[in-house]
Amino acid sequence: MALGIGYQRSMVLLCSVRLGVFRGLAEGSLGASELARKIGADVSRLEILLGALVSLGLLSKAGSRYRLSKTAREFLLPGGRSQESILLHLMNCWDAWGNLAGKIRGGRKKRDGESVCRENFIRGMGENSRERAEAVARKFPLKEGERLLDLGGGPGTYAVAWAEAYPDAEISLFDLPATLRVTRKILKEKGKEGRVCLLQGDFLKNPVVGSYDFVWISQILHAYSTKDCIELLGRARAVLRPGGKVAVQEFMVSENKTSPPGPVFFSVHMVAVTEAGRAYTAKEIAAMMRKAGLRNIKAFPPDQSGVGIVQGA
Repeated sequence: MALGIGYQRSMVLLCSVRLGVFRGLAEGSLGASELARKIGADVSRLEILLGALVSLGLLSKAGSRYRLSKTAREFLLPGGRSQESILLHLMNCWDAWGNLAGKIRGGRKKRDGESVCRENFIRGMGENSRERAEAVARKFPLKEGERLLDLGGGPGTYAVAWAEAYPDAEISLFDLPATLRVTRKILKEKGKEGRVCLLQGDFLKNPVVGSYDFVWISQILHAYSTKDCIELLGRARAVLRPGGKVAVQEFMVSENKTSPPGPVFFSVHMVAVTEAGRAYTAKEIAAMMRKAGLRNIKAFPPDQSGVGIVQGA
């Protein structure tokens, strides 16, 4: 995985050089808004990029202001040891590297279709969660007859973990029709196709049906804006039985949004691949829960990779 996501750190550096982030800070520290005006950038997205640069040690942050590190000042500004031009050249090579597989095929282009890309993504999410799922199921036990909804459950990794741990509980999973076509294949491969009830729809457009004692929302909020997250959490709250709970699992950045590295770079990834997504802090998720009408909010400490859980009722 370190090799697989290595391009993210490279692109943070190369993109920052192209945007003029380092030149923008050459004269001294600036806040994100000041720097955004200076280089012509969207401030909310720039702030996510700046957090990653702090994580890399190329910037430092004091309060809300960012400053060049000694390394950045020495190598990323014009001067006797500058590497600025060669880094810009490497940025220009990005598209060519993206077509490396086609070149090795002899120039014949082969692109995966949408259904193949979707299945790779869904199965990949299962790979990312399989080691955590059993521990999560133990952390949130279910009693006989209780009903659980895995909202946006994708590959069903968590749903299956609960189904195996609590055979007398009712497990449902809600996701898009195209996603569920892959989910069904995975459940059949695991011999669990009759154990998890699949509900199809778009959780921001279609009503979530049923009533549940526990609603699990894992790695979903980061793909959406704060407004959409509150809407989704409100829909989850609406289907809770009396005494029911909602739990959100996410990659969580620290309050200053510059650590830990995994969630910080994941937040940049969300800027690249979504319209309004990013990694949130535990306090931001708790605030969204309150706005959605949830109470008794509790945040569990994140693990070493920065994955944490916030629960409300």
